[in-house]
Amino acid sequence: MKDLLKLLAASALAVSVQGAAASEHGRRFFNETVLPRMVENGCPACHTQGYVRPMVTVYEDALPFLAMGDSPENSAMLYKIANLRSIAPDRPTHVGGQRCKTLEDEPCRSIRRWWEIEFGVAASVKP
Repeated sequence: MKDLLKLLAASALAVSVQGAAASEHGRRFFNETVLPRMVENGCPACHTQGYVRPMVTVYEDALPFLAMGDSPENSAMLYKIANLRSIAPDRPTHVGGQRCKTLEDEPCRSIRRWWEIEFGVAASVKP
């Protein structure tokens, strides 16, 4: 049953990411804005060469983690780099440490903007 649920979740994510992947504006924003902020923050030290997944220097690898969430402030990518939602103080969400002290710090700020470009500001507004 667990395997079936994982497969269904992965399939649903793949469908949603395929639509988002068509965003050339999103790809350009990632390469010109998000990626340099991640480089400045030291992310590629662990997330390149297949050392730790995802390879944040690759748009297609990073996009699914951005897509796991329903708003700019609620995505798997932000949870990781901001070290949010840890289950215990000694078990951090992001073993590389908290890369953004607040969601307004870089690279979190740029990643939030990237989410809005990929999925639309309206998607984050709940009725």
